[in-house]
Amino acid sequence: MAYLRSVDMLFLFQLQFTATTYFWMLFCILLGIGYAFLMYRPSQLSLQNKILFALRSLAVAVIAFLLFAPMIRFMGKSTEKPLIILAQDNSASISVSPARGFNLPQYSQQFRELAEKLSKEYEVKSFTFGATLKPGLNTGYKEAMSDINTLFRHVNEQYLNRNIGALIIASDGIYNQGGNPEYEAENLKSPIYSIALGDTVPKKDLLVANVNYNNIVYLENDFQIEISVEAFQSRDATSRLTVSDASGTVFSRGISVNSNDYRLSIPVTLSARKKGIQRFKVNLSPVSGELSVQNNSQTFFVEVIDGKNKILILANSPHPDIAAIKQSLELNKSYEVKSALISEYKPADLANAGLVILHQLPSANSDIKSVLQQAASKPLWFILGAQTHVQAFTQVQDLLNISSAGSTEEVVARVNTGFYDFTLSEHTRNSLQNFAPLIAPFGNYGIKSQASVLLSQQIGKLATDRPLLLFSKAGDKKIAVLAGEGIWRWRLEDFRETGNHEATTELLTKVIQFMVSKDDKRKFRVYPSRSTIDESEKVILNAELYNDNYELINTPDASITLKHSNKKTYPYLFSRTGNGYILDAGVLPPGEYTYTANTQLGREKHTASGQFAIIQQQTEYRQTTANHQLLYNLAQLNNGEMIYPSEINILMDKIQKNELIKTISYEDRKYEDLISLKLIFFLILALLSAEWFIRKRNGEI
Repeated sequence: MAYLRSVDMLFLFQLQFTATTYFWMLFCILLGIGYAFLMYRPSQLSLQNKILFALRSLAVAVIAFLLFAPMIRFMGKSTEKPLIILAQDNSASISVSPARGFNLPQYSQQFRELAEKLSKEYEVKSFTFGATLKPGLNTGYKEAMSDINTLFRHVNEQYLNRNIGALIIASDGIYNQGGNPEYEAENLKSPIYSIALGDTVPKKDLLVANVNYNNIVYLENDFQIEISVEAFQSRDATSRLTVSDASGTVFSRGISVNSNDYRLSIPVTLSARKKGIQRFKVNLSPVSGELSVQNNSQTFFVEVIDGKNKILILANSPHPDIAAIKQSLELNKSYEVKSALISEYKPADLANAGLVILHQLPSANSDIKSVLQQAASKPLWFILGAQTHVQAFTQVQDLLNISSAGSTEEVVARVNTGFYDFTLSEHTRNSLQNFAPLIAPFGNYGIKSQASVLLSQQIGKLATDRPLLLFSKAGDKKIAVLAGEGIWRWRLEDFRETGNHEATTELLTKVIQFMVSKDDKRKFRVYPSRSTIDESEKVILNAELYNDNYELINTPDASITLKHSNKKTYPYLFSRTGNGYILDAGVLPPGEYTYTANTQLGREKHTASGQFAIIQQQTEYRQTTANHQLLYNLAQLNNGEMIYPSEINILMDKIQKNELIKTISYEDRKYEDLISLKLIFFLILALLSAEWFIRKRNGEI
């Protein structure tokens, strides 16, 4: 941080005189006289020669003395004015709930005038804060969030070791982002003057305090939201709560307020009838004399996706592995898991399944040819065990061949570091290798086709290359084989070691996700960082372009146009990053957006489109009662004071009378070699030049 100090520099010359120093100085003087004596004989010492003799003696003596490398001490004195930091709360709550008789434009002008007066005597830094901290006093009182803590954190980090005279903060004390500012303010050892804005008296107001909902729901499914309604100073008022979507009102209910501090939670069941991002609006009808109607409504967006991934587990017989798999997968709302014995499954369940898990099938008494025919285009996951008919299994799939005599053995999982189809966390990789062994068919293993192996088998302490969990993809069909039973043991051991099932759940979820995912064949893909974005967040979009070999490239330019629901468009050009593209569109107005991106690779043109929504934040309208207690606590930390806007004109006088706000004087000392002074160089140059000029003038040169 650059800043100015007034500087008074004192020049001091000091040598450490010792006996050696005196002898050296005497030697230098004698050397200078001796050298001059050789040039100017005693018989020639006229007045002119005496001057030349003196000039030469002095020049040689000074040069010789510099060989001793004497040190010179510099002492500088500087003063630093007190730094006064002014911070104005720029959040919307300042303008929503002013105190009686408060004139916001007049106050804003007085605050700017205070900054100008202070700048004449002190160094002044001004800021506004809301969701973020910004330099200057450009106030609009429209920020959607208020983070007071970021102000104190910035001051403590950026003005460390500065002479901070005082911090003047004007706010209503309401913060809804960041931590409690009192903890960060304790680190500031300077007086804090707080200007208490807003009104601490609750006013008549109805508001939609909160809406709890899931961001993702499934097409044709019902989903529930919970609406929190609050009302202050509104006893006996009546209102109506409605929920509407693009088709109109989908829910309506009357609200009767029976107290001045009224709160109500209302569950509402809605239906997802259309795929994509759907907009819903919750609204409370206003009542007479209400403080603000902006907090009477709230808009939220839900992404409706086309159904869940349905997973069917077919088993030869009941087994604890089946329950372990279901419990892990059902934690993910994207999966709908159903299990059945091979002897009693319904063909309709198989037809609707996106993935079929065959547990210890085929077996000695269960033929699965009809199942495989019906599931010919579906991904399959075989889980082998003691009941598996190994010879029949080898014949019905083209991934793994096992020559077995019908016996089993215990094997421990070893993670293959060369597996790249998906990644597991370090915790899961380590846990899998320490879990209890699985029961696997004993025999010779051979991979029939191209495959990727995630887990291999370790027998006792001997690591083998026999696969335990492997995958293959022939065309669009994926096959996986886990050559062992006992996942339930892994789940129990996982909980015993860590108190949760994270490792087994991650493994099973990643396997299922890989199996049910469909390859994206598009060569140009564009996607936002999230489908719903808060209005204070930057809009980030990523893009990928693939050539005919499906290699990621970013050679051609890629453009995109964002279109707001109000028809306004925002054209951009992607920036290149690595082998892909990225766009930082900054902060955009709330609403629904569609986008269309274009690029051209050779003669082939590519287009990608999609949608996202920016959610308007109404947090500042949900709490409108000022918190002056917080402002008082801040002021009391370091002998400051809380004042009201009407007292702003006397704040200058209070700061001037505060004995803690003083100019600080610094003394800086440093040592340098005398030879480094340019003055010495010019002195020697002057002596020699004067001697040369006199001799030249008399014709001696």
